[in-house]
Amino acid sequence: MTTRSDGPETWRKVGAGATGQAPDLAAIGRQGDLPRAWLRAPIVLLIGWWTCSLAAAEQPTCFLDGIDLAFHEAGHIFLAPFGETIHVLGGTLGQLAVPALLVGYFLKRGQPFSAAFALFWLGQNFVNISVYMGDARAMALPLVGGGEHDWTNLFYTFGLLSEESVATVSRLTHHLGLVVMIAGFGWSAFYLLPAAVRASVCDSIYPRS
Repeated sequence: MTTRSDGPETWRKVGAGATGQAPDLAAIGRQGDLPRAWLRAPIVLLIGWWTCSLAAAEQPTCFLDGIDLAFHEAGHIFLAPFGETIHVLGGTLGQLAVPALLVGYFLKRGQPFSAAFALFWLGQNFVNISVYMGDARAMALPLVGGGEHDWTNLFYTFGLLSEESVATVSRLTHHLGLVVMIAGFGWSAFYLLPAAVRASVCDSIYPRS
């Protein structure tokens, strides 16, 4: 029986090492094309389209907002025992924690393409949060259950509810989200390149010892 040297088990061994150490990103980048680039291409194109549309939209929204909302509400529930401020902030922390943890999880498993998508998703969450922040004064967005506006409460608590402060924090969060989304897109697009090209790039950055 023949075995493939670039299969998932090899990726996991290369990523974590025999002793379970931190993943060797350079070695992962040199691995073969599983899944093939033509399977990844639609996902990369979707990430690119979402990145461009969210960057250009005055009120950016996308399909992932509904998923973000589920983890937002879960964050409120899980952090409720830690005081009122943490409870209110918990929604934002919840929707950021899930994609951030997934980046680490996929890297540990030697699945960098999945980690790249999770990184993009983390950036999309920042953009989603920036919209919520920007609504802190107008409070025009519909809220689940008609509850209090998280960021009106938080900005008031920290003395940042002025129009200028709200606009500045919202804008910076939006820009941070775009940077992270672009990083996720670039990282995922890297895995459309032939394995030999990826290996050359990785070797130029991380020379083999």
